[in-house]
Amino acid sequence: MQLLKALWPANHQPKPLKRLLGRTLPPAVPRQLVRDQPLASLTRARCSDRNDAMVLERARRELFGGANAVYTNFINNDIDAIKQAKDQGLHVVHELFISPDVGRIMLEERQRHPGIEPAGEGLAEVEAGIARDQRKWALSDQVLLPSEYCRQSATSLGCAPVKISLVPYGIPEHWFDLQPDPQPGRILFVGQVGLRKGNHVLAEACRLLSARGIRFECRVAGPPQVDTRLPLFEGPTYMGQVPRSQIQEEFCRADLFVLPTLAEGMALVHLEAMACGVPVITTHHCGSVVRDGLDGFIVPIRDAQVLADRMQQLLEDRSLRARMGAAARERARDFTWQRYGERLLEALGVF
Repeated sequence: MQLLKALWPANHQPKPLKRLLGRTLPPAVPRQLVRDQPLASLTRARCSDRNDAMVLERARRELFGGANAVYTNFINNDIDAIKQAKDQGLHVVHELFISPDVGRIMLEERQRHPGIEPAGEGLAEVEAGIARDQRKWALSDQVLLPSEYCRQSATSLGCAPVKISLVPYGIPEHWFDLQPDPQPGRILFVGQVGLRKGNHVLAEACRLLSARGIRFECRVAGPPQVDTRLPLFEGPTYMGQVPRSQIQEEFCRADLFVLPTLAEGMALVHLEAMACGVPVITTHHCGSVVRDGLDGFIVPIRDAQVLADRMQQLLEDRSLRARMGAAARERARDFTWQRYGERLLEALGVF
């Protein structure tokens, strides 16, 4: 890979290659313990299932490199590898990074709004995926989850509570070095634009605010998965994909952050907003660490009326906005990369 980096000018490297070449091992990780799979990383976007299989096949072929434990966060295509690991007597840790009921939620949402997104999985495929999740949970010794919402979803679908460890994610500490400069009336959303993220709900809330005569600007930053010109999404300003450096500026200049998502594991964008002193309005399904009424508001999924009411409340009550912003920033300090690492090691029993 270093030869490729030296021979291929940086300004001509495709984005997947740039991302791969930009990755470095932490100094504390011995190089001889790492198995590279660069081809899988480079071609993942084109054929992700096959490239996942390449990684798993190599791990199985090498008998997991003599490890005494296996960690996996693949979605359903790693069951054979987990079974082999168990046969070898290895401790198996599986991490769920999104709620396991997401398939059911999205199937329902696409039925509510037909033709907005590709058909996606049908009922049989969704239920088969949940059944594979249940098999994986049964095989695993430990299941890591990032949020209380994920815990509730997994246990309701049959995951044994005794196997579950709650390990919320964190953000880099440099987020707290940014200097907030909130612009009154500026609402921000960051993420993929589509039904799962609740962009149609946000758009309806914006239309309600406009009808009430509320002055505001709603900026949506992220790649569209839907046609945002459709009436269902009318209301916000859609910025498309925004460079990471500019995204930080958007957070710093936001008055409030809104994420009316239908299903997540734990959305890091809400932590980034909180670190910039921005109150957050989101749903329980965000997997957020927002304390309702302290750092922001938790609203029901699919409820544009309540969402609009809470947005209006924060836009008009400046002292409330200031209190919540300060509380959000302090709350986020407990969800950094360092705190994530500490919680992870504690959950795994590594001290």
